[in-house]
Parts: sequence; structure tokens; C-alpha cells
Amino acid sequence: MTITRRFLTVLGAATAISLVATLDASAAVPFGRVIDGKATYYDDAGLGACGQNIDASTEILVAVSPVYWTAPNPNNDRLCRNVFVEVTHDGKKVRARVKDKCMGCDRDHVDLSLPAFRKLANPAQGVIDVKWKFVRG
Repeated sequence: MTITRRFLTVLGAATAISLVATLDASAAVPFGRVIDGKATYYDDAGLGACGQNIDASTEILVAVSPVYWTAPNPNNDRLCRNVFVEVTHDGKKVRARVKDKCMGCDRDHVDLSLPAFRKLANPAQGVIDVKWKFVRG
């Protein structure tokens, strides 16, 4: 086997592995699939998982479970690229941009910012049953 042919074989294999990894990462975010779950809220300010300053007491945003984050550096994750979560509760709906990671959230749990939660329910409830889905902006 020539050196050029070996190089092309290795390059082809590396490309295939990279493509499979990319497809697997895409599969981790179920765009458009409705999830029955729960929502809580938070009102922290500081640096969000996407590497931007956030203020969950004034902005409409959402933090999602670590299971949906696929990049080693969350600042580079595809969730930080114009991805939203649409959440419905008792006939009310809110659309919030993914800007943070909720370390205590399971797969079906979203942590809304306080203003986003207020669009759905009284914060005194603390936890509400919701239906939600990932959507592209």
C-alpha cells in the first residue's frame, strides 16, 4: 500500500468517526419532541453555561439538564446556538433561549428563569407539571 493510499484510508476513517460523533451529538437533542416533565425556576445572575452573563431574575431564559449538552466545553455546545425551549402549562406558553445548564435537572426537568416561570404560573408553586420541547430559533 502506498503512503498516499494509507493516508487517504486513515483520513477517511477519521472523517467517518467525526461524522458519527456529530450525528450522535445531534441525536442527544430531541428537537420538536414533546417531553412531559416539570419546571422550576431560578433567579441567579452571573456567567451562564454558554459563556455569557445572564440574569435569571430579569431575562427570559432556560437551563436544561446536562444530558443534552454534548461539547466538552459548554460554551461551544450547539445548545448555545439559537436553541430555545417552548414550555406549556395550563394553556399558557413561554419560549425561552437556552443559556444555562441545570446540574440538578433530570432529562425531563427544565429550570426557567423567574420571568419565564411567571408567564406560566405563580412562583409560589415552586414546581409545575409542563410539556416542553427544544426548538430552533
